[in-house]
Amino acid sequence: MPKNKIKKILPVVLPVGGGKGGTGRSLVTANLGLILARLEHKVVCVDADLGGSDLHNLLGLENDLAGLGEVLADKNLTVDQVVHPVLEPDFSFLPGDAMMVATANPVFQKKRKLLHDLGKLPCEFLLMDLGGGTSITVLDFFLASPLSLVLMLPEKPSALAAFNFIKNALFRAMDRIFRQNNRTKAVLEEYRRRGRGPGSVKLFELVMALEKAKPGEGKRAREIIKQMRPKLLLNRVKQVDDFVYAQQLEKWVATDLGVPLETLGFLPEDENLQQAAKKGVAAMDFDPASPFCRALTLIGLKLSPWAGRVSEYQEHKDYKDSFGRAATEFAPFFPPPV
Repeated sequence: MPKNKIKKILPVVLPVGGGKGGTGRSLVTANLGLILARLEHKVVCVDADLGGSDLHNLLGLENDLAGLGEVLADKNLTVDQVVHPVLEPDFSFLPGDAMMVATANPVFQKKRKLLHDLGKLPCEFLLMDLGGGTSITVLDFFLASPLSLVLMLPEKPSALAAFNFIKNALFRAMDRIFRQNNRTKAVLEEYRRRGRGPGSVKLFELVMALEKAKPGEGKRAREIIKQMRPKLLLNRVKQVDDFVYAQQLEKWVATDLGVPLETLGFLPEDENLQQAAKKGVAAMDFDPASPFCRALTLIGLKLSPWAGRVSEYQEHKDYKDSFGRAATEFAPFFPPPV
């Protein structure tokens, strides 16, 4: 792709979240970014874990580069000034706030401008490594794009955390619109208090309640739900039997939230990752032929065709049996079921 045309392309923005700490968000963000860059795509990896930035460690970099913390603290500094080309010709890194303090919870106006400026960076893929939990800042960054990656471990607590993360993101998206009206705000608060986990809230009931509170708002709520296009990665998988956790989350999210969750794939548990961390290098630079790296490369190959086609990717609706397709594609990375 000619260099002078890159600036005219809107990037595919992929926030990487999941709610629960320890799912491997930074690991996936760093190495998926390198994979896409080695597929000759312009990539920017953003450490958006404000208050806990450590993406530089997964890339084998020192914590000595200005980043989002400096942009948030200095009104004269712009995002494009802290994007650093590193490691690969097509790969750039935008650090977080590891060298700053008191930037973990910026006001909404600053976040909105920051996200707007990130979306204008001249790249084809913009990967955002989010923090753990469901703070307002994490959710706002997750909602920066209709597309997103949700990471989960093959265990029930992680599946529940991923479900609640997606549900909280939906409530946050609705709250930003409906809190301006007392009646719709009261409806949101009522449904928010109904509890956590699958079965506690059916979003179609909330949509009807919003419509009853103020005619026309039900349609707006349906549009918010319709726009969400999360993609699921199950990480640290040991065997094919672990795949069932992804299938369960797909069902919960579809039944309770009305959101089509697309299973992208399954990443193996891999002892090579610890060795890469000890040597202070990215996993893709330590052993690109390791099971984790080979599986993540397959994810990169699935994302690659969408470069320069962000609008089409957002409208992509071929989610039918995404779990079955992913299970077939990734089963060879794991021992056969006993």
